[in-house]
Amino acid sequence: MPIYSIRGINVDFPFEAYQSQIIYMDRVIESLQNKCHALLESPTGTGKTLCLLCATLAWRRSLGCFSTRKDRKNTEIPWKDSDDLMSQSGRGGGGGFPTIVYASRTHSQLRQVIKELKRSSYRPKMVVLGSREQLCVNEEVNSLRGKALTNACQYLCKKRGKRQCNHFNRIPDFIKNNPHIGDEPVDIEDLVNIGKDSGPCPYYITREVHKDVDIIFAPYNYLISNGYRKFLKVNWNDSVLIFDEAHNLESLCADSASFDLPSVLLSACISEAQECVELAAARRNSLNDVSVNPETFAILKGLLLKLQELISKVPIPKKDEGFTKPGPYIYEMLNSLNITHETAPKLIGTVEEAAVLLEEEKQRTATNSGSKLEIIADILKLIFRENGSNHADVYRVHVQELEQSPTDVIKGKVSRTLSWWCFSPGITMLDIAKKGVGSIILTSGTLSPMDSLAQELKLDFPVRLENPHVISSNQLWAGVVSTGPSGYVLNSSYHNRDVPEYKQELGNAIVNFSRVVPEALLIFFPSYYLMDSCISFWKNGCQRNSMTIWERICKLKKPVIEPKDSSLFPAAMQDFSEKLQDKSSWGVVFFAVCRGKVSEGLDFADGAGRAVVITGLPYARVTDPRVKLKREFLDDQSQRADVKVSRSNLLSGSMWYSQEAARAVNQAIGRVIRHRHDYGAIIFCDDRFEQPSQQSKISLWIRPNVKCYSRYGEVISDLARFFRIERSNFPTGLGTEQENNIVSTLLPMETSKDNPTPASGNSNLKNVGISKNELSRLDAFPPANRVSPLERDGNNIKWKGLTILKHTGKIPRIVKADVMQGCSSRKAKLVELSDDEETPVERRCEVVDLECDNCDKQTRETEVLASSSCFNTMGLIKKRKVPESQGSASSSVLTAKGNGGGDKKEASASAFLSQVKEKLNTEEYKKFIGYMQALKKKEIKLANVMQSIVQLFCGRERDHLLMGFKDFVPVKYRPAYEECIKTRKREG
Repeated sequence: MPIYSIRGINVDFPFEAYQSQIIYMDRVIESLQNKCHALLESPTGTGKTLCLLCATLAWRRSLGCFSTRKDRKNTEIPWKDSDDLMSQSGRGGGGGFPTIVYASRTHSQLRQVIKELKRSSYRPKMVVLGSREQLCVNEEVNSLRGKALTNACQYLCKKRGKRQCNHFNRIPDFIKNNPHIGDEPVDIEDLVNIGKDSGPCPYYITREVHKDVDIIFAPYNYLISNGYRKFLKVNWNDSVLIFDEAHNLESLCADSASFDLPSVLLSACISEAQECVELAAARRNSLNDVSVNPETFAILKGLLLKLQELISKVPIPKKDEGFTKPGPYIYEMLNSLNITHETAPKLIGTVEEAAVLLEEEKQRTATNSGSKLEIIADILKLIFRENGSNHADVYRVHVQELEQSPTDVIKGKVSRTLSWWCFSPGITMLDIAKKGVGSIILTSGTLSPMDSLAQELKLDFPVRLENPHVISSNQLWAGVVSTGPSGYVLNSSYHNRDVPEYKQELGNAIVNFSRVVPEALLIFFPSYYLMDSCISFWKNGCQRNSMTIWERICKLKKPVIEPKDSSLFPAAMQDFSEKLQDKSSWGVVFFAVCRGKVSEGLDFADGAGRAVVITGLPYARVTDPRVKLKREFLDDQSQRADVKVSRSNLLSGSMWYSQEAARAVNQAIGRVIRHRHDYGAIIFCDDRFEQPSQQSKISLWIRPNVKCYSRYGEVISDLARFFRIERSNFPTGLGTEQENNIVSTLLPMETSKDNPTPASGNSNLKNVGISKNELSRLDAFPPANRVSPLERDGNNIKWKGLTILKHTGKIPRIVKADVMQGCSSRKAKLVELSDDEETPVERRCEVVDLECDNCDKQTRETEVLASSSCFNTMGLIKKRKVPESQGSASSSVLTAKGNGGGDKKEASASAFLSQVKEKLNTEEYKKFIGYMQALKKKEIKLANVMQSIVQLFCGRERDHLLMGFKDFVPVKYRPAYEECIKTRKREG
């Protein structure tokens, strides 16, 4: 593996790194060495996760050995046995070194991170934390979810009565006998398998092991939630916190510090309190159980009823605006119920006791519903935090009246929601930073605009990076389409979005995009309302043609619509996948929404996302109370700011409002390019994207490629040209012929005679990968060892006085060196032709007769050169065999005798083809044969299809195909072919 010295740290990287990857690792190490925070943006497909892991672990390793037994044995630092190590738990990483906590949004993302760790050479002591839902192996309770599962687990682990969790009981012995757990990367699935096979509880294994590891992998909530953070037995001093996919961290921090209490939830809590009164009374009467007091739960019920009454009496002059007060007002409300900082802990204890009582009853009656009362405990803990009430200044109390259900109307009940909203997500990050954390690194493909993010999080981020993409500029098409086919302006603003002419124009534009964009087309709307409104209009609106717009779209591409109900989303993705694989249509069109599930974290690589259409700016609803209050809060903060600070640099309400929309756009357009060899288009269908202020908010790697179009016709012609060129470079759906022609297809592999093969010297690139497009650009230049293009004389090709006989209809025979020597009575050697060598006379060189299959050995005196269209194509080196006695004056010329050479080559091709058919599935095999047919017909060039073939042959059981195919690759293409293999393996 290559080793890069970056800021004095030797980083062991599994592949030859791109320049952008080296820069990224440099910024990571700078942040760690200086104990400062960093914002690092690098587009999807640039390998940021692997770079982040390798750089961070290299820095950590430079401080001292990892906590694994193997690493300790390989160093001179003494280490203690497992019992001693367990007794020292809670001190952070081994030897007191900084602990690294790597957080991402979901477990599926963490699974990918651990896969990247396995690809590296670093083996730190590690653990991945998960919830009981992911890790519980107790079949009695693992079907439960949320609080119900937590309570059931805690109940079984307390060893009350006959029902106990045997998996939990096996933890101590397992930890003692398996001190190596975590020495090798383990995922959630690996831990679950350990629990199923060996018996110990995977959840509590992680709770024990995480106390003494080098790196912890965990979901966000383990860091941003104060309650979860308390569970982590980590020495926070100088620790390193990494937030991957951090583009939503700001909103997640604010949500974790806020709550909403609707009337329906409060009513459910009151009912549960009443149930606790009855259960406690029943226990006291029948079992003489005095451990639970029904009067305590009666007081709890009374407090909840008073809170419900208090909320219902809040005056709301305007229903749309609700009732709003400063954050500290929440303490006034609760103080009227005698709930204060002094009494809150006791009340929280009562609520938790009630939750346990309810869980015990549910276990006895085998009821699976969760307790709602615990939500009250969580709310009280949030309000009455350890550090007093100073944080309340960045909150707002809001009471909103909701639409009443028919039942509520009959009963005369008012449906309201009490909210306490945090408008400064920085309070969460400041709480973390105050623990003495060394570095906090935020990274994502879409962090910009960074200034507003830094201001919101209230941290100083001196290290920042907006990395370019590793793709070539010609792999991306980006354009602003300001008008539709008939010239009507495309603008989805509030005042224009419901105009029929706008919907008609947008629909017709999408019809045309569906014609020119191959495979999958992703359409992103600003909101569900606008998406539903447009689709309804396209289905039912008045049409001049016999077909509606919707019918015209469906005729070109099969539609899929993102559901608003998240439970229906898996079915929608399955539908998309099936329609994408259906080759009877031109592709699929996926109608989705910015900030929806389609725009967040899903991988639409290659044909699954050839183009993204942004139909407008996804501004949040300006009348939404939370949005309105957020803007007012930021404006108020900027007005109160120190006069020494320029207010132009402060985040105002309008700036935040605009930048939130821009970040949502960047996240959506990030679906289109997913790896180095992907290509696609980004189409901005709103004239507001012409404004420099809007373009400045687009991700840096896209910005230089954005072109504004004044005429719609130019858009379609440019798009069609882009996809025509890129599809020729990356063919996907080429047709096949009968298998009896396949071998002859595989053998020639001839490049176009007008596009000579690049010289091997051009592909000798160590640290920078060669993309297919870079290879195709090389084709335009003569090879390094040729000073001028080839001269042609009829069917013959001349170069430096040497001539190749151009024959058609036959395949050249490859004559191996030992065959040549065996046919010569004199010892021969290979003499390389020098570029400077003068060739005043015709020479006798070895050739293979293309026209005579059964002729005897003969000598043909002619001028010969192994050109790119003949010998180089077949892999013959530009050397000629010269008998020692004659020097370089002449040589005997040999041809293949009988069917010997050709039959061997043909047999080799047939054998290889059989291996290909065995290892590839039907679709992949058809694709491979399509490439071969296209090469034979000279529809494409080998340089442009090479990476696609490598991609087909990559896999554990296909490595021999990669090596076998190399025998059929022209010699001068082999360095480029090997580079393609390295690049593919690097990208995994």
